[in-house]
Amino acid sequence: MTNNKAENYCVRIKCNGEKGSGVLVVEKTSFYVFTAAHCFGKERPNVDDIIIEKQSDYKSEFQNISVIAIIEYDYEKDFALLEVDFKGEELLSYKLGHSFLTDTKADFCGYQGINNDEYRPFSSKIVTTSDSSHCFKITLIEGETFQQGGEDGQYIAGGLSGSGVFIYRHKTPFLIGVLNSVISDKAWNSDINCCSVHHIKEYFSDYIDLSDLTELRSWTENLDKSYTDIEIEAFKKTETDFFENLYRKNQVLYPGIEKANRVTTKQIKKYLSMSKNIRYLDNEAPRLYVRFKEIVKRYVDQVEDDYTRVVSSNNKAIDTKGELQQRLKEDLEFLPNAMNFDFSDFQIIEWLGVCTLNFTKND
Repeated sequence: MTNNKAENYCVRIKCNGEKGSGVLVVEKTSFYVFTAAHCFGKERPNVDDIIIEKQSDYKSEFQNISVIAIIEYDYEKDFALLEVDFKGEELLSYKLGHSFLTDTKADFCGYQGINNDEYRPFSSKIVTTSDSSHCFKITLIEGETFQQGGEDGQYIAGGLSGSGVFIYRHKTPFLIGVLNSVISDKAWNSDINCCSVHHIKEYFSDYIDLSDLTELRSWTENLDKSYTDIEIEAFKKTETDFFENLYRKNQVLYPGIEKANRVTTKQIKKYLSMSKNIRYLDNEAPRLYVRFKEIVKRYVDQVEDDYTRVVSSNNKAIDTKGELQQRLKEDLEFLPNAMNFDFSDFQIIEWLGVCTLNFTKND
């Protein structure tokens, strides 16, 4: 059976009286367990003292996993990597992810101290990150808590250290780190410190930068997609007013039927592509999407009042459009990497199509 949920990579760890969790990592034909170093105690353990076990589901019998070697052990940074001999159900390999965005949903799964015989999945979101220390903080989503049965959260969460933290992109998992410790003795905020997969990246071939959202399904593909004439004609028919407004203003901006036609076609192609990518932004990074829309909303009245105008030449219209786009680009610098240019360009096209931004020629 093939699985790629967080719980299908979860393992239980016991060593010298300590208990914890870990995550199986598949690299071609080899298997590893990534976990928190303190699950083994303050000293590098002997291989023979480590017990790693896995369940095929939360009620199944435990299967022992033999440890071949301790590849990495760092108590101060609190991570460890073990090579293991795993024989069991078929598992999909997955990618390691870094430079992820705050407020992104993340899942983890481990063995709680209160019930160490059954794994338990949790949903959380990323609160903040530290690239310099290669760690991050997550918090349980609303409705989840470590406070149960009157017990302190730290006791309830005990055993979850070492649990693998995953981000999903369109059903594809990315391991971003493991749990280190619950923050505060009573875990009032349900916050957890984690270390990132940066510490073990050299052992794995797939180490993906998630900060620019390029791992979103079809992100790059949509930007480069070559829309057919049929798709563009369909857009013209269903969005007649938008197309006519855009085309009319391009005739002011770019005198000459041939260039106006070419620019309008290019803008429709870009608009269709970026519309899909903005929907992905809404789904995958909602806080960034909300900030983007708030900025756009604040601009609307100013665009209508200060940038819409009658022009005596196309150069004046082009300069005005460029000035507006540059301002918008600067206000969208919070977006990852160079995507701000794409979004400002998209927004200018939309404003031209809905007449928020309007140019007419002074004949």
